[in-house]
Amino acid sequence: MSRRTTLHCLLALLLTGQATGVIPALNSTQVTAAKTEAEAMNIRESGYVLGSYLLKAYNQDVFLAANSPEVDGIVLSTPYEQVRYEAYLAHLENHPLTAAQATAFAKKANGTLQFRVYSHSPYPVEDEEEQWQLAYRKDHIADDRDRANSYLDFYKTASLKIGNRTYAAKPVVDGPYRDSFTLPSGDAETRNLGVVFYTFTVPNMPSTGAFTLTFRDSQGKPYTIQGNLKDHK
Repeated sequence: MSRRTTLHCLLALLLTGQATGVIPALNSTQVTAAKTEAEAMNIRESGYVLGSYLLKAYNQDVFLAANSPEVDGIVLSTPYEQVRYEAYLAHLENHPLTAAQATAFAKKANGTLQFRVYSHSPYPVEDEEEQWQLAYRKDHIADDRDRANSYLDFYKTASLKIGNRTYAAKPVVDGPYRDSFTLPSGDAETRNLGVVFYTFTVPNMPSTGAFTLTFRDSQGKPYTIQGNLKDHK
């Protein structure tokens, strides 16, 4: 199981204007602050603290209500949060990032805005392959031989609008993995799950201003998430 999906299992999801400034590249003080903040989190008790970075939670952990969407939660990840998240994962594995590693990661994160979409399959594991084949007949996606066929293959390009500019990002998938979900009936059912990463390159990223994220899940259901960059450092 990968680091990012380990976090998915541990994570308890805590439950329009023009830009007026530009976010500069993270400096050494900010990189150190993000790393320190992550390593101060209690791995065993509270897990990763999302705070305002959690834009929307649809499901409560592995408990599914009637008509639950396949998307469990959506997280906004600024360059600062990307460093913090990576530092937390490294700390979780008992291999803390060095200052040099954190700085190198920050350089890659600068100028990007990432969204993490946590989701689960609409189908039990035993039905996944059959449903994948049915969907593939309608939508001839590229068959990724590096991972098992799953609902995650049917996530497509997302769009992000900031001010009067629109950006696009292709999905990068971590998964599928498996977990036991509790259905509304109280019965347990094993389903695939995973995380879809949408990383947008945003030159001269504004420090404030409305944004709108738009994407569809594997079933084609649309999601439109709005917020303001000023609420996320």
